[in-house]
Amino acid sequence: MIKNSRISNNINQWNIEYDQNGFVSDENWLVTAEKTEDILQLSHIYQEGPILDVGFYTDNYKIYVIYDNDWDKPKEVFESQKIEFIEDKLYELIDKYANS
Repeated sequence: MIKNSRISNNINQWNIEYDQNGFVSDENWLVTAEKTEDILQLSHIYQEGPILDVGFYTDNYKIYVIYDNDWDKPKEVFESQKIEFIEDKLYELIDKYANS
């Protein structure tokens, strides 16, 4: 059951592959996340769909949009030191790529 009210119904288009801090159950999931490369990973329900990956690298949080498992050429990269910017962008990307 989704308790994070910021998540849209488009989350149904995603599989949660890795979630160290309760993304679907806690609106403060990123505030409590350990600053590591592996924080959250969502993969689209369709094989040819993207992966959304959230991690912390050096001084910034980053979101990668990956197609065809090509980590060397991400479709999009968004980075910020501000948690609220990363969260806002992630929710936007969930909707943007829901019907990819």
